[in-house]
Amino acid sequence: MPYLSEQKRRSALVFAMGGLGGLVMLDETVLGVSLPAIQSELELSATTAHWILNAYMLAFTCFAAVGGKAIDLFGLRPALIVSCTVFAATSLIAGFADSAALLIAMRVIQGLCAAIMFPITFAAATLTFDTDERGRALGTLAGTATMFLAAGPMLGGALTEFLSWRWVFWLNIPIVAVAGTLACFLWRAPARITVKPEIDRIGLIFLLVGLTALIFGLMEGPDFGWGHKLIFLSLAAGIIVLTVFYLWEIRQSVPLIDVRLFQAPAFVAGVLVFMLTQMSKIVVAVLVPQYLQGELGYSAFWAGLGTVIAVLPIPFLSAPAGKTADTSGSRRPVLIGLSVLVASNLCIGAAMLLDTYLYLAPVLLLWGIALPFAMIPAGRITANSVPQEKQGEVSGLIITFRLIGGTLGVTLGSVLLAVGAGFSAIFWIMATLFALTAVICHITLPLKRAATPR
Repeated sequence: MPYLSEQKRRSALVFAMGGLGGLVMLDETVLGVSLPAIQSELELSATTAHWILNAYMLAFTCFAAVGGKAIDLFGLRPALIVSCTVFAATSLIAGFADSAALLIAMRVIQGLCAAIMFPITFAAATLTFDTDERGRALGTLAGTATMFLAAGPMLGGALTEFLSWRWVFWLNIPIVAVAGTLACFLWRAPARITVKPEIDRIGLIFLLVGLTALIFGLMEGPDFGWGHKLIFLSLAAGIIVLTVFYLWEIRQSVPLIDVRLFQAPAFVAGVLVFMLTQMSKIVVAVLVPQYLQGELGYSAFWAGLGTVIAVLPIPFLSAPAGKTADTSGSRRPVLIGLSVLVASNLCIGAAMLLDTYLYLAPVLLLWGIALPFAMIPAGRITANSVPQEKQGEVSGLIITFRLIGGTLGVTLGSVLLAVGAGFSAIFWIMATLFALTAVICHITLPLKRAATPR
């Protein structure tokens, strides 16, 4: 758009990309409220209903590393046009689905498209802004995207109660059309010489088979029985194949996931925080509405509205969290954010035992305030830990581990509820995981701001 100044074009691009990232986040939170209605209308078991979430996230997870290379393989604009078009088409079909098989199939294809769309948003922001502005750019990107995340529970509840759960999918179509069109017009490729990357197809197969087998075993274990031969073989195969995947990748000159990046302790810490914050976000977005509907008897609309308080602070605090990391470094906000997340998850679990929203609301708000101060600086850590030419690849890698966290979040909730552990136990486990991560970050994150590789 020639009538825009360069600064305005870059800022507008971040907001457009934030809209596409927000579409992905919307699909993470909007369905949690609608899931009981979908389960009831299509007569699904609880595990099958959770597969509607996990099919999307599993496909997203397995192909995000490939999606991160889409810019170098095809160019950002062609990759964006194709992925947005297919995402809109599958959203239309998903809204008309009359069986679990068709709905889950559409969710798999949506996950494949999201695996291209979401890494593009991250890479576009890091390629458009200099290293000393990336924290603020990523914060703005996340703030825009998380506005959709914040609206998800309320939108899902309102659409489900007053129209139909099918509108949860049809809502995607105008969003992807507007944000995708703007992003295509606003994008300007940086002047750089690139070599088209190769895709490690064997590594991709290992990752797909290993994760699918592991998640299937965990998800279906309560239904089949943990001693069932199929579950044992599935879990064993998942662990073995993922181990083979790691050993294969470390020997490749052009790996699907460059596991050698994990030799940098700060990079490991950043990825771990990303993975765990996404896991926690999915747990809250999916299980809090289920708790409100199942235990407190709320309608879909009021359950969605009750969940909004948890995600509402995230859009407003993401940019300040990024700015804080730019000015004072990432270590302090990450450690403080993780510590508050430990306390808030412990309190959420305790409040759920009291069976009243009055005590639950303030600790959900505390969780939402803490999350961006752990998550956004972690993104800055990972982006600034690698050279410029690795940004596209690393965006896919980070998102892969972030999505593994989301997939594990759905799986954790599904398994613990199936075995009768209850909602509180899930949040207490999350508190324990955040505490362990805080210890790791305290040990590995540098006390002083390190120089950024170029």
